[in-house]
Amino acid sequence: MKKELVSLDNLEKFAQKIADEIKSPFFIGLRGEMGAGKTTFTRFLIEKLSNKRQIVTSPTFSLVNLYEGEPLIVHADLFRLNTYDDLVFSGIEEYLFESNAVVIVEWYDNVDFPFPENYLLIDIEIISENERNFKIYK
Repeated sequence: MKKELVSLDNLEKFAQKIADEIKSPFFIGLRGEMGAGKTTFTRFLIEKLSNKRQIVTSPTFSLVNLYEGEPLIVHADLFRLNTYDDLVFSGIEEYLFESNAVVIVEWYDNVDFPFPENYLLIDIEIISENERNFKIYK
């Protein structure tokens, strides 16, 4: 476990550090309360992985957003799901194990499923309005 205090001003630099460690295929699970910054962190991470500015929105209602390129980036949100059957029925399961993708899943802990071989789990804790504590598990 690695623990890092990150200011919102430095979140983009922190996302770059994570992006530098990722080689597809890769899975990143994000956990944190509403407003912790899961989607904001994801936006920076997607921009760093794709080397371009992206319009990144929360997939809370769409469940999955895809960002084409090399690598393919899959951004999923399991907030509204509760079981593995929900995951399969929603169609998200097929993306979780995409062979050459970087898969980023918010609320990964809502559904019990096996993680791929290469993964990071990140818990985001709100410290103050402008600071977050990131706990990283491999």
